Parts: sequence; C-alpha cells; structure tokens
Amino acid sequence: MTRFVLIIAALCIVVIGITYLIHRLVGRKKYAKYIPAIIFLLLGIYNVYMIRNNPGEGFGDIIKALYLVVNFACFISGVGTGVFIDFVLPKLKK
Repeated sequence: MTRFVLIIAALCIVVIGITYLIHRLVGRKKYAKYIPAIIFLLLGIYNVYMIRNNPGEGFGDIIKALYLVVNFACFISGVGTGVFIDFVLPKLKK
C-alpha cells in the first residue's frame, strides 16, 4: 500500500511540475495550464467506461479501478495547482 501511495505522490508531483512549466512557458493564457488535468480527467472517464462496459477478466477491473484512483489524484493536483497559480499566488505577491 505504501508503494501505491508513493506512486500516486510521485505522479502528482510530476503533474504539478508540468502545470507550473506550462504556466511559465505560455504566460498569459490561463487555460493552457489546465491541459494536464483535463488529460487525466479524460483518462479517468475512459477507465470508468471500460470498467462499466467490458466484462470482468480476473484482476483487470481492479487494475482499471486503481488507474482511476491515480487519474483522479492527478486531476485534483493539476486543478489545485492551476487554481493556486491563478488565484492565490497573485495575492501573495501583493
């Protein structure tokens, strides 16, 4: 279980880094930094679709459910980072 939590934490840190890099590179376009979060949201929706419509094949559904948890955590970290950069960071600079 601790390995799974470390994998989720590492992926969330990577998503936070990518979101910050997109913010630094793109600049004024606020919506560009949400692209990683949207990608993970779409991957999560795809996993839900696959779980619901494909018959269970052993541990396949469990693996897809774990992917869903990872995608949700990365989505939340991407959106949280974007909101922090958009709303909290400008207030801290004042």
